[in-house]
Amino acid sequence: MKTAEELLPALKDELGDEASCVSDDNLLKFLRWKPAVDRAASRFRDHRRWREENPFAFDDTPLQATKDDELKRVLESDVIIAPEDLVSKNGSAVLCGRLRNNDMTDGRTVEDCVRMVLYIMDRVLEREHAQIHGVTLFYDMKGVTSKNLHIGIPKVLVRALVGHFPIRISGAYILNAPFIFKAMFNVIQIMMPAKLRGRFHFVDKLEDVYDVIDKEQLLEEHGGNRLHDSSQWVAVQMQREVSGAVCSLQECFAAE
Repeated sequence: MKTAEELLPALKDELGDEASCVSDDNLLKFLRWKPAVDRAASRFRDHRRWREENPFAFDDTPLQATKDDELKRVLESDVIIAPEDLVSKNGSAVLCGRLRNNDMTDGRTVEDCVRMVLYIMDRVLEREHAQIHGVTLFYDMKGVTSKNLHIGIPKVLVRALVGHFPIRISGAYILNAPFIFKAMFNVIQIMMPAKLRGRFHFVDKLEDVYDVIDKEQLLEEHGGNRLHDSSQWVAVQMQREVSGAVCSLQECFAAE
């Protein structure tokens, strides 16, 4: 089987002018997601189509913390973290969510929350291990109430990520899920392909998570050794944006 790098010239030929302003690093994300030119090209075009239909996500206001104060504020609220060295046992990048920090009464909107998740996914997809091995989701629902949830958020995210982004969800582990979340998930899972539904697991104890992610990798509240400062993480990303170091999917579509 050819590597993503070996397939890159053929993908460029297939996409032609559609990819003329897209960096090799971004095109490789699609080939590492699926090392087949036809599949990668199809996913690239589907991504562009979704972006055209949903300009709020990346384009109306650039998906950059330096250009969107509300995005910066929501990112700093510790809803989801994805440190670069937080990796599962199978090599996938880990996103750790604590939805009790998602206060939907503080002025944030569904679109703000979706942009927060897409921003974090966009940063995670800069990592080669995430491109190759995918992402693992670990969401701790302890303390979650109705003010932390809105069914519009997962509805938009499932439609976005399924079929439109070069990302593979390796698995999802949901701890301490309250009844209200399980009821919402029963609605959302209808939108998921069967294979993806099978990768979501409701777990009752942290030991089940330790089977997937080394205990030491996790936050202290989950028995690990990790401390994380979301404000510091966001500040680093903002510095990268200013310096031009970010490799974002944003460049894959330019609105006319």
